[in-house]
Amino acid sequence: MEERLTKLEVKLAYAEETIVTLDSVVTEQAKEIALLQSRLEKLEKRVTDMVEESGDGLLGEQRPPHY
Repeated sequence: MEERLTKLEVKLAYAEETIVTLDSVVTEQAKEIALLQSRLEKLEKRVTDMVEESGDGLLGEQRPPHY
């Protein structure tokens, strides 16, 4: 009986360690996702601003500056 209890305690210790590790990973991923979402929003705004500044919205049809 004592051996079974010891095995369960070891398994519990490993499970707790895994939970802490996974929590850390998920927390870091949430921070990274928030940062990436912020960057994406800024890029979307810049593209929208560029399209609006181009007048007709056809950036691809404008001649490059070297022409």
